[in-house]
Amino acid sequence: MAGRLKKALLLLTFLPLFSFANHLTACYKAYFLFLPVAETCITYKDEGKNLKVSSVVRTINVGRLVKRVYNRGQATIDKDPLSPVRFEYYQEEGEFKRYQEYRFKDGKIYVKEVKYKKLTNEIERNEEKVYKYSGYVEPYTASLLLYRDSAIKSYGTVLMFYDEKDYVLPYSVIKEEYADTEVGGFNTRVIEVSPNIETKGLLKPKGRWYLWLDEETYLPVKMRLSFVIGGVEAVLTKLEGDRYLLRKLIKG
Repeated sequence: MAGRLKKALLLLTFLPLFSFANHLTACYKAYFLFLPVAETCITYKDEGKNLKVSSVVRTINVGRLVKRVYNRGQATIDKDPLSPVRFEYYQEEGEFKRYQEYRFKDGKIYVKEVKYKKLTNEIERNEEKVYKYSGYVEPYTASLLLYRDSAIKSYGTVLMFYDEKDYVLPYSVIKEEYADTEVGGFNTRVIEVSPNIETKGLLKPKGRWYLWLDEETYLPVKMRLSFVIGGVEAVLTKLEGDRYLLRKLIKG
């Protein structure tokens, strides 16, 4: 009896370690002129054959007063080779509200888009379309390919499909730099990206984006992003789980 109790207590002690072993959550806070305006968390989970990625972004404090944003999404990605299986994205930006779903199957992309009347649940438009898949991936897989490829070569392009269009997104590694965050200091490579994406909603990319990617984990620890409604600088505030998970899963 005592022996079984001891084993049970040991299992409970180490259970959190096992539960963290296959997932990683990274959280960031975005600032505009030193004012916190938004926060986001991204979770990566190893599900064996696939990698599941999910995220939530919302405006906070003065950012919420200026423009309310609440977006959440998730993707299922085949780990070998790194390629998309399914993508879902829900947006509330100002009075813009919609849901998107992409399914990558048999050389095609099956797209469903639901547009709502302002922020109500009343459907304004419900469309389903089919596109040819030619290697252009959804945004989550595109980000992972950028993290991986920028560690291998100092410049290149990432192919992305979004909002009915194919995009070629050029990137270049411009320097190495030490970045300090609330989580600690990181040796990073700084990536310049040109996100020439004509998306719907308020968060339309503009100009050039800069990402500070940690050399050890492949995670972005700092980001400088520009949109048509303004620019922000996002900094890593929390890491939970296996911080090396991403590098282990996507390393080329």
